[in-house]
Amino acid sequence: MSNKPCKHSELKKKGSTAKRMRASWGKPRSAVPTIRIRPERFLIVTEGAKTEPYYFEGFRRRINAEFHGEYVTLRVCGVGDNTISLFERARSIASADPDGFTQVWVVYDRDSFPSRDFNAVVDLCSAESGRGVVYRAAWTNESFELWYLLHFAYIDSALDRGSYIPMLTRRLRADGLGKYEKNRTDMFCVLEERMRTAIANAERLEESNVGRAPADSNPGTTVHLLVKELMPYLGSEKSGEGR
Repeated sequence: MSNKPCKHSELKKKGSTAKRMRASWGKPRSAVPTIRIRPERFLIVTEGAKTEPYYFEGFRRRINAEFHGEYVTLRVCGVGDNTISLFERARSIASADPDGFTQVWVVYDRDSFPSRDFNAVVDLCSAESGRGVVYRAAWTNESFELWYLLHFAYIDSALDRGSYIPMLTRRLRADGLGKYEKNRTDMFCVLEERMRTAIANAERLEESNVGRAPADSNPGTTVHLLVKELMPYLGSEKSGEGR
């Protein structure tokens, strides 16, 4: 290592560098370039033309108003098809959308459809998932109204379809919320505060149905899986506090 003293020009250069560094202290640094993340986009395609779309429209209005499509957006389609044909419609709608979706949910009831078709939708969704999009089945056995009833109580006994509406009406009237009808447009708002109760009851029911096919799970539902995906985007602390 040389012991020669630094030349005047080298000392001046070092001094200038130090001076520039001191001058930059305390000044804001340039912003780090941000990478734009693809927004979460949900497509919900339902068997019913009114009951399910009206309920999920409540989520859609809240979520789309909260995020304006910047981070998440939600589209709801009530198409009137069932089981396998409903899945095909969901896939067709998703494929035709120019922006694409990250999650596609097929929402349907047991009704009187063949067990094979009712169960097949779950497998079809699993097989179709990939390339940045996940397909999921949100089924209910027997009727979508089971999801509504779970907001009030845990139900583990099989019900015929005709029992749901009078049971819901009794529950709603007990809280001064009027009569239940298939075309009620306010069920999201009516039930929102009980959302966590419904999820807990649905999860308990899910545990009791472990090992059973959807068609053999009566009562049973996976609607809570979809609701759990949407809840973080509601922008409201009151959702799901329960009573």
